[in-house]
Amino acid sequence: MPRGMFRVLCILFLLFSAIPAQAADAPDTSLTPLKFLVGEWKGTDADGKAYKTTYALSSGGTSLTETLSTPDSPPMTTMYYSDGDQLMLTHYCSLNNQPRMRAGGVKEGDKTITFSFVDATNLKHPTDVHMHQLAIEVKDHDHFTQTWMLSKAGKDVPKVFAFERVK
Repeated sequence: MPRGMFRVLCILFLLFSAIPAQAADAPDTSLTPLKFLVGEWKGTDADGKAYKTTYALSSGGTSLTETLSTPDSPPMTTMYYSDGDQLMLTHYCSLNNQPRMRAGGVKEGDKTITFSFVDATNLKHPTDVHMHQLAIEVKDHDHFTQTWMLSKAGKDVPKVFAFERVK
């Protein structure tokens, strides 16, 4: 093998072997404040309607999948995931749009995590009805409240759900 080709192969080997080691050095901890949600939950909205939701870690623990079952429409899915050191979510809504929201500066032990609107797919006009914000208030490891803010004609309409863990 020519000496120049051998050097190129050695350099390529060193470059590619270093990449995974650097990525593995920094574990992703941004989902940690939400990991306690894994499991089944039952709850009610402000009108007393019954709901259930389940949470499961997916993609090797790098995302959290929420499935919310409502009494009068198909289940909705929300994916929580990391974007650097911030939490993001994409809500696959029964309104046929998919808002993305970001929560910055979340740490383990925070009692409230607030996600704010970034953008949405399948939203023709900014004034079209869509979820615009989500606040998750942790009461304890068996109780939490979700307050979804629905943007409707430029006005915010809260949708509040109180959940308790199914044991």
